Amino acid sequence: MKISGDGALPHVVARHLLDQYADRLPDLSGLTVLVPNHRAGQDFARALAPAAGRRALIPPRIIPLKAWADSVADGHTEPQARRLARLHGVLRRVDWLGAVDKWALAGELLALADELSAARLGGEIGSRIRALHAGALDRAVLDRETALIEAVWLALNNDGHDPQARYARALDALLEQIGAAPQPIYGYALGALSAVEQQFLERCAKLAPLTLFEPDAEAAIAFTLHQAWQLTDPPLRDRAAALARRVPASPLLDRITLAPAPHLEAEARAVATWVAAQLRAGRRELALIALDRETARRVRALLERMDVLAADETGWTLSTAAAAAVIDRWLECVASDFPHVELLDLLKSPFVLGEPAARQDQVLAFELALRRQGVSQGMAEMQRLAHREFAVLPVWLAALFDARQGFEQRRAPLAVWLARLTDSLIRLDAVAPLHADAAGAKVLETLDALRRDLADDGEKYGFGEWRRWLNLALESASFIDASVASPIVLTSLPAARGRLFDAVALIGADARHLPARAAPGLFSQATRAQLGLSTASDEAAAVTADLMQLLVQGPALISWQAWHNDEPNPVSPLVLRLQALHRAAWDSALPEQAVGIPPTQPGPLPAACVQPAPTVTAAQLPRHYSPTAYQTLLDCPYRFFARSVLGIRELDEADDALDKSDYGNALHRILKAFHDSAPPLERDAALAQLNALSAAEFAALPAYTAAAWASQWDSIQPAYIDAWLAHAAAGWRYESGETDFSVPHTVEGLGEITLHGRVDRVDVKGDARYVIDYKTSAAQGLKKKLKAPDEAVQLPFYAWLCEAAAVYLPINEAPVAALELDGETDVAAISLRLPQLLEAIAQHAALPAHGIDSVCKYCEARGMCRKGMWDAA
Repeated sequence: MKISGDGALPHVVARHLLDQYADRLPDLSGLTVLVPNHRAGQDFARALAPAAGRRALIPPRIIPLKAWADSVADGHTEPQARRLARLHGVLRRVDWLGAVDKWALAGELLALADELSAARLGGEIGSRIRALHAGALDRAVLDRETALIEAVWLALNNDGHDPQARYARALDALLEQIGAAPQPIYGYALGALSAVEQQFLERCAKLAPLTLFEPDAEAAIAFTLHQAWQLTDPPLRDRAAALARRVPASPLLDRITLAPAPHLEAEARAVATWVAAQLRAGRRELALIALDRETARRVRALLERMDVLAADETGWTLSTAAAAAVIDRWLECVASDFPHVELLDLLKSPFVLGEPAARQDQVLAFELALRRQGVSQGMAEMQRLAHREFAVLPVWLAALFDARQGFEQRRAPLAVWLARLTDSLIRLDAVAPLHADAAGAKVLETLDALRRDLADDGEKYGFGEWRRWLNLALESASFIDASVASPIVLTSLPAARGRLFDAVALIGADARHLPARAAPGLFSQATRAQLGLSTASDEAAAVTADLMQLLVQGPALISWQAWHNDEPNPVSPLVLRLQALHRAAWDSALPEQAVGIPPTQPGPLPAACVQPAPTVTAAQLPRHYSPTAYQTLLDCPYRFFARSVLGIRELDEADDALDKSDYGNALHRILKAFHDSAPPLERDAALAQLNALSAAEFAALPAYTAAAWASQWDSIQPAYIDAWLAHAAAGWRYESGETDFSVPHTVEGLGEITLHGRVDRVDVKGDARYVIDYKTSAAQGLKKKLKAPDEAVQLPFYAWLCEAAAVYLPINEAPVAALELDGETDVAAISLRLPQLLEAIAQHAALPAHGIDSVCKYCEARGMCRKGMWDAA
C-alpha cells in the first residue's frame, strides 16, 4: 500500500503511526520503519518523540533495508579488496587487453558485476548481449568483450559469496522471519531500488502489512515542482496555464531563491550571506548540498570566519590527505632513488623522522647544498654531499637511507607489499605521528584493513603494479572529519534523502552537476536500458525526486556560477525549466539572492600599497661591489636593496634539465681548460683538443638535455678556433682565465670599499692587455649594450678594473667575432659613478622600485615591491 503525505515525509509517517497505533502507546516496538540511511532514521526518531507528547516512548525498529538484511546475513562476504585482486588476476592473463590500466579496468568490471548481480542478470548476461547485438558488424570484437564479461562474472560470482548474492540470501531470511511473525512495516524515501529489493518488497507485502509513503504530489509546492520537471505532455506553456488557474499566487516566491553568480567567490559569498539570514530567522537545521565541492569548501571557510561551524558529511578522498601525501612521497623516493623535490617534502614533514624543529636548520643547509651543487636525485650522491656538508651523515638522513635499503622490492603479493610499507614507516618513526593525526590514523587503519583482507591472496606483483593499486585504493577511500558537531551540515543529495531540515541550499546547481553527467562505461545508455540496468535518465529522475523532497520542507537557495574556467557555465536544466514555468504561469521571476558581504569577524585591512623606497644606513651597505651589483643598482635601486642589503636570492634549481645558464657555465669551464692547456697554434690539432675537452665536460653533466647543448657547441667550435687563431696571428697571447681583479676605493660616509670583478679571459700583447667576456646571448643585444655603455656597465667596469681594452665575445653562433667597447668610452667616469651613488645612499638617499618591465620580468624581488599593485593605486 502507498500513502501520500503533505509536508516532510518523516513528520507525515510519525503522525500516521501515532494516529494508527494510539492504543499501543507508548510501546511501538512491534513496528518497523524502513529509512534511506541511518541519519534519516535519527531525524525520524527526533520527529516521533515530540509528536507523541509523552515523557517516555519505546520507538519502532528504525532501520535502513540493507542494515536490516545485514543483521540476519550468513557470515561475512568476501572483502572488496580481495575480489578486486582476484579480478585483476584474471585480467592480467588476457593478452588482447594490451597496455590498458588493468587495475582501473578491474574496478569498473567489479562494479558492473555487482550491478548485474543486483539486477539478477549475471548468468544470462552473455546471451542477452549477443541477442541485443546480433547484427553487429564486428562480431569478433563483440564476442571477445562479451566473453570477458562472462569470465568476470564466473570469477566473482560462481560461488555465491559475492555481496549481492549474500544480500539476496539475507532478504530471503528476512522474509522467513516476517512470515513467521508478521508485523506492520512502513517505509519512506527509499530511493531507487534494485531488482532484488523490489522483489523483496513485493513478497513482503504478501506476508505482512507494508506501507510505503510518498510525497503528496497535489500540495501546492510539490505540484508546482512536478509541473516544472515532468518530461511528458502537455507542453510546459499549457502546464503553466493550468497551474495558474489552479494556484493563482505563486507558492515559490517566499520559498525558493536563486543565486546566479559570476564566479566562485561570489557564489560562496551569496550562500554564506543566505545562511546568516536563515540563522537570524531562527532556523538551525540547515543543509548545504555540495553539488560543487570546490565552492562548498569555500562556503565552509566563509562560515568559519563568521564563527559558524558546518559538519562536513561528504569528507574528502583519503589520497588527498597530508598523511597519504607523505606515504606517496616516500614511495617515490623508494622508486626513483630520492628525487630531490619529494625528498625535501619528506624531510620537512612532521609525520616522519621525529620532531621537524630538531632537524630544521640542517635540512635547510642540506637543501641549499643540493640546489647549489645541482644534485637532483641519487642516494649515493646525496650521501657524499651530506658528508661534505656536515662531516658526518645526519641521523635523520641515515634513518631515511636505512629505511630505503630495508625496503625489499622483489615481486610479492599485495599483503606482503603492505607489510613492507608498514615496516618502512616504523623505521621512519612515522607510525606514532600518523596515529596522532585523524586523517593519518585513517590511512593506517585503511592499510591495515587491506593487509588483513588480502592475507590469502597469493598473486605476485612488481613495485609499480602494487603502487598503482595502492593509489587507487586510497583514492577510493574517504576521510570524514567527525570532530565538528553542528546542525548545519555539508552533505550530498543522496545523503540528504529522507532527512529533516529547516532550510536547504543547493551549491553548484549548474548543468555539470545537476544532474551529474553519467560517466562513460562498458555499456551504452541504450544497451543499459535494454538490459534493465539503471540509465542516466533513471539517475536524473532519482535526483529530481530527492530535490522535490528537500524543497517542500522550507526555504531553499539554488546557487550556481555563470562562468567556470573562463567558459560559460549554464545553469541546470531543472532550474531553467522551473524559471520558465514560473514566468509563464505568474509572469514573474523567482527572487534572487544578492551576493552581499557575509557578516564575518572583522579583521585588519592591509595598508594602501605604495611604491617602496627604503633608506639604509652605512652599516647596512656591503663593502664589496661587482659589476653585477652596480648594474642592479642602476636597473632598479629596490632590487639592489633586496639583493645586496637584505641578501635575498632565488634558490638554485636542483634539476636534471640543463638550461642556458648551465650551458654558459659549462662553456666557461671548457674554454678555461682549453686555454690553460696551451693548445697548439694549428687548426686541426687545436680543434681536436677543444673537442676532447668539450666531450669530457658534457659527459659529466647529469642531464638528458646535455646532448642537445653539446651538439650546438660542436657546430660552433670550428668558428671559435678560427677566431682564436686570427687573434693569435695579430700577436695576442693568452695570459689567464677566470681572473679576479679588484681596486680599493674610499667613499665618504661609508669608508673603504672594494670594486672587483672576475674576467673570463685576459690576453696580452707586449704591455697591452685585452679582456674578453664570453656571452651565449645574441650579438644583436650585445651591440645595443655597447651603444649605451653608461647604462650597461659590465664591460666598461672590466675595462677600468683591468686597464685594458674590453670586448664581448658571442659564442652562440658562427662566425665568432668580438664586439669591442669603443676606445673613446670614458670608463673611469662610468665606473667611479658607483662610489658617488653609494655616498648618496649612505647619506639616506632612497632606493625606489622603478625598474622597467624588461628588468622586472626576471626580478626575484618582484613579489616584494608589488609593482602592479601600486601602479593600479
